[in-house]
Amino acid sequence: MIVDCHVHLEWKNLGGSEDAKNILRAMDKAGVDKIFLFSPRPYKYEIKKYVIFKKSQKKQRESIEKVAKIVAENQERLIGFAWIDPLLPNAKNEVERAIVDYRLQGIKMIPNHWYPYEERIFPVYAKIEELKVPVIFHSGILHTFNDSSRFCRPTFYEALLHFPEIKFALAHMGWPWTDECIATAGRFRAAIEDAHFYRTALEEEQNEQDTSIGECQMFIDITPGTPRIYRTEALRKALVCLSEDRLMYGSDATTTTPGGMRVLKQFLERDKRIFSEELGLPREVQEKIMGKNAMKFLEK
Repeated sequence: MIVDCHVHLEWKNLGGSEDAKNILRAMDKAGVDKIFLFSPRPYKYEIKKYVIFKKSQKKQRESIEKVAKIVAENQERLIGFAWIDPLLPNAKNEVERAIVDYRLQGIKMIPNHWYPYEERIFPVYAKIEELKVPVIFHSGILHTFNDSSRFCRPTFYEALLHFPEIKFALAHMGWPWTDECIATAGRFRAAIEDAHFYRTALEEEQNEQDTSIGECQMFIDITPGTPRIYRTEALRKALVCLSEDRLMYGSDATTTTPGGMRVLKQFLERDKRIFSEELGLPREVQEKIMGKNAMKFLEK
């Protein structure tokens, strides 16, 4: 099973397809079974010397409604994620509306002039944790928003340690901070290992058993990002330092017609070659990265 965990729905006026049949047709052509489909960017925009994106309650609601309408056409293959702007005054309510009212299955966020560790964002994290849904964050260089890359360093997400029940993934392997992204995942893994160590010591002292400590909450979304010349080595490092259980395949395709969805096939074929020919990964490892881990990511 092939699951692409990173596909963007685009607004129709920007060339996007609002037809689920077109999206499913492109998936079939690429050999992709399921996708995580992100709602369109929840911003209004102005074009001057560059594009300026601004907060908009109206666009946030339209964004959620748009992806919900499309995934309703085939909920087995189209898995809806709501792109949330956490700076909106009622952002946590939009999270609840997306998950409870529209039955989307996850949240997408991009730090557009906010840092992931800011406490003003914490109520949104708390709502996500309460609803038990996963989050995919952008990490690394950011091409879409004016001068926002400075907000997207992987270590900034260490604040998610305050919300241990949230499963989250950092997209693009944090490029160009791929080593920092891998190190951040190691930090979250160490937190679990430390918890197990102290829990074992406590159990021995109190003669009790408690298995409530779960798995590492952080995944890495290996969506490009990484230029081809760096990609094989970045993936090799991630596999050695972490494990195949923490990596999820993604393409960063967009539902533009026709070019954006061609990426589904192009990047899938490229990464399959890297996994098989350059990294020599066994089939069972490739199956985890290409689909099984994404489905595990969705589990509550």
